[in-house]
Amino acid sequence: MSQRLIPDWIAAYLKFTKGTEPPKSYHTWTAISVLAGALQRRVYMKWGHEVIYPNLYVILVGPSGRSRKGTAMKIGKSLLQEVKGVTQTSESITREALIRAMKSAVTNFADGKDIKFQCAITCISPELSVFLGQRDIKFLSNLTDWYDSSDQWTYETKGAGIDSVQGVCFNLLGATAPDWIQSMLPQEAIGGGFTSRCIFIVEEDKGQVVAKELLTEADLKIRTALKNDLELIATVTGEMKFDPHAEQAYISWYENQEKAISEKRTLTREEFLELTGASSTPNR
Repeated sequence: MSQRLIPDWIAAYLKFTKGTEPPKSYHTWTAISVLAGALQRRVYMKWGHEVIYPNLYVILVGPSGRSRKGTAMKIGKSLLQEVKGVTQTSESITREALIRAMKSAVTNFADGKDIKFQCAITCISPELSVFLGQRDIKFLSNLTDWYDSSDQWTYETKGAGIDSVQGVCFNLLGATAPDWIQSMLPQEAIGGGFTSRCIFIVEEDKGQVVAKELLTEADLKIRTALKNDLELIATVTGEMKFDPHAEQAYISWYENQEKAISEKRTLTREEFLELTGASSTPNR
């Protein structure tokens, strides 16, 4: 087996993409989502009574044609497509077809002496409205369930009774313009349910102006290293644990966030819509 070529995958990814127009935040969260897709359900972290898996729901938000959401996602998607064993689903797929694809994507792997099953799928959707559809409550409910990576997810099929999918691990990287949020998501999904599981990365404009992007020999070498290491990352299995310093940093951050929330307040559903430009009133 080959060796890791870079010590910090995300730092190298940001160096590889520094000559492009998307904002750094878009590249950072695309990189994180790509890592989540590569790790699948093969690694986990025990967290009290829960087990946390790597999957994420990351949504890049920005004006169409200005913030370069799609550009950021294409770079990450092309790398993940080259990793063997990683399943990506089409962004234009019905709920029923996706469930069938999930069931057929179940694989097994060795975690020490144990054999485990997983249904790990990544969806990279530059036009999130194509994937989610318009106010599809049943699909949004399923996505909300899948986020928690249940050991077994059951569903009822037409005429075939109850079926199940083992080891769910659904990873989503999507993008949308602010004014599409209202048309995609019913009020029930705002502020709770589906949106509470999403990380929204909001930018107003591109990160920089680059009239002509150039790929240097140095860039191509970094890409080769990124691909090599991503393939190795995709073979990692087992329990992950915080570095002590990282754990303390997380605890401090979490406590500070809770303090800020208690001293102020969280956004209401209407304020979230206003912030994203998707007013709860009819379009003006």
